[in-house]
Amino acid sequence: MGNTTVRRASGAAVAALLLVAATACGGGHQEDKETGVPAPRAAAASTPPPAPPGPGAARLKALALAPGEKAGKYEAGEPVLDEPMNESYEAVPAVCLPLTSLGGAGHTAQAYAKTGVPGELRDVGTDILLRSYKDGAAAGAALASLTDAGERCAGGYTEDRMLAEGKVLRVEPVAPPGVGDEARAYRIVVQDVKDKDIKLYKYLTVIRSGAVTLSFRSDILDIKDFGGVPPEIVTAQWAKFARGAGASS
Repeated sequence: MGNTTVRRASGAAVAALLLVAATACGGGHQEDKETGVPAPRAAAASTPPPAPPGPGAARLKALALAPGEKAGKYEAGEPVLDEPMNESYEAVPAVCLPLTSLGGAGHTAQAYAKTGVPGELRDVGTDILLRSYKDGAAAGAALASLTDAGERCAGGYTEDRMLAEGKVLRVEPVAPPGVGDEARAYRIVVQDVKDKDIKLYKYLTVIRSGAVTLSFRSDILDIKDFGGVPPEIVTAQWAKFARGAGASS
């Protein structure tokens, strides 16, 4: 009687172990109620496809303001200097370079198009540069380097302008336009090369939309603080770009 009870208990234990093993071997599969065949596991999440590359040079040029096109009271003209001449400056310390030359900051654009609005006498002049990157991540990295520079170089830095050195006294963030995927804007206070008691003002605005950045640099032949990149220039350039590229504001 005692041996029979032990054998029954042992048999129950073995059956329980077999049930656990069968469940473990199933690896979490669920059995189809009709066929008794384990259902396949859910497929792992696939890697999202890479962001589309930015447009080529010809397309980018078509998205830039053309000479003669209006931007409020301003009118686009032929760019004075073409890439990469305007990207030839250096910065000390090097982390500040994106504020001076975004294209020279280790995030190389695959195409570019330059336009701008020339400053008449003591009116504001604005250089506009559209840069196209291999994908949105590369363009985002370029803007991230600008953000880092804006924070780390707030107390100033030195621009190496080939034939002269320019002293940037401070860099201050200002309100960026509310368009694109992200945007940054800065007021840059510069010391005059000839008279160190004179302060000059420059403004930089950069918008990223997908794999493209739109950069606006404004200055004036005057010592007054003119308040920023003229908003009508940003609006006109963004509107043309957004229409052609299908970007949303």
